[in-house]
Amino acid sequence: MADPTPDPWEGVLLAVCDVLVVKALESMGKWIVRMDRSRYRMNGGRPYVLMHTVWQPDDTVVDKALRGAWDVVPALLSVHGCCGVTAGEVTTVLDDYVHDLVITGTPHTLPELGYRLGHLLESVG
Repeated sequence: MADPTPDPWEGVLLAVCDVLVVKALESMGKWIVRMDRSRYRMNGGRPYVLMHTVWQPDDTVVDKALRGAWDVVPALLSVHGCCGVTAGEVTTVLDDYVHDLVITGTPHTLPELGYRLGHLLESVG
């Protein structure tokens, strides 16, 4: 029978992943705006983290912008560990999530990221 007590590290994992996603989207937003100088004026002061909702980049830009975005995940999990998941599993969830946001032009939300991580945690639990 599964332990009904939630792992307190699950909330920590979600918080860390939230920060990583925001930073990755911010980096991507800078790439997107730099692609065309006129976008600096058209941006209207919106945060870089939302630029993928305004201008949809192609896969090449997404791959470049995400290069290295998840490099810290293995180090964090090897030091702190969490919930029985591997760095590769967490990295795959983060990468897929951000790619999906860009493809659909959808803003990042903590509940959606939590949903994705929840599915991962259920699969190992």
